[in-house]
Amino acid sequence: MREAMTGQLRIAMSNAQASARQLKQDFVSSEHLALGILATESSQAVKALLKDEVNLAEFREALIQSLPSGKDDPVVTGDLPFSPKAKRTFHAALVNAQAMREPSVSTRFLLLALLEDPDSAIRAALRQCGADADQLNRLLTEKPAQIEE
Repeated sequence: MREAMTGQLRIAMSNAQASARQLKQDFVSSEHLALGILATESSQAVKALLKDEVNLAEFREALIQSLPSGKDDPVVTGDLPFSPKAKRTFHAALVNAQAMREPSVSTRFLLLALLEDPDSAIRAALRQCGADADQLNRLLTEKPAQIEE
């Protein structure tokens, strides 16, 4: 069975693939998932980041700096594979959506799952931008007024 994903999450996943390829990576990592979310300007996750006063450009740059530099274009045709951590993160987003009785997985749940690891590069990048990860977590767990498309 294929998980129900919002259109914004599908776009974020496609953007994560593009980010990994652009950065010459052989797989999609959790940092690429975060970069993918940042490229979905009207998503619930980006709205929460903006509400927490995160400078998206600074956050993106901090994420890119945390990634190793690839030398050659990936040899994989089609979609790049997900790292084990990225797979676990996506599964956690699915579990979060189900626990909150949401009909589909959205960017909000993916960002929540990305924030679950307190020692991740994503949390470090947020701290570097002056974000309050706990406040962001609270914003993401609130049911939004509008459903993400």
